[in-house]
Amino acid sequence: MGKQSWQTHAFRFAPDLVTVLSRRVAQDSTSARKTFTAAQYVDAAMCLYLPSTIANQLELAEEFLLSRDSDVGTGKQASHRVSAEVYAIASPLANELRIAGHPRLAVHVYSGVLDRFLRDLEEEGPLGPTK
Repeated sequence: MGKQSWQTHAFRFAPDLVTVLSRRVAQDSTSARKTFTAAQYVDAAMCLYLPSTIANQLELAEEFLLSRDSDVGTGKQASHRVSAEVYAIASPLANELRIAGHPRLAVHVYSGVLDRFLRDLEEEGPLGPTK
């Protein structure tokens, strides 16, 4: 997986998603009888769902906000080691949004990504034992 090239990046997520993520990591670690980390899940979520363009990031943020009754505020910050591919998109995201006139939306983009990923995992059901 090239984890030597992974870099740390600070993400902000809606607080409830952090709770769901933590619970899912623990459940999967137990059911698979293998240790997983939140960083692995965050990286997988970002690889699958993080758009590389501002327009698509803003669309994702809007979808996430519309799916909620209220704004998530500043969210809850956590730093995770992520792959070089994810880091290349995530590290400039907040500044690119700011330049585009949409400051403080990174939390909604990241939350939208994590929300999609966790919902998909929920639909797939519990992780079984790995071989």
